[in-house]
Amino acid sequence: MGGDVWMVDPAEYDKDMPRVQEHLEKFERAVANVRRTHTGHPLDEVRQALLKAFESEGLTVWSEVADDAARRIAEGIGEA
Repeated sequence: MGGDVWMVDPAEYDKDMPRVQEHLEKFERAVANVRRTHTGHPLDEVRQALLKAFESEGLTVWSEVADDAARRIAEGIGEA
């Protein structure tokens, strides 16, 4: 155990927040668009639609995140 501990200046977080917010908005837009068109569809179909939507937004999303979002949309879980 052990190692160096790095302290980050809180101003660095503030500087990056617009980029984080933009990423979140793109993610939410992609999920909302797929939810509108694919709620209740087969999981594989929803996942493929999500991957295309993420790509069109210029996003790279962890497969676990895409899988969970696809499952929730396919099962009709979440926002209506």
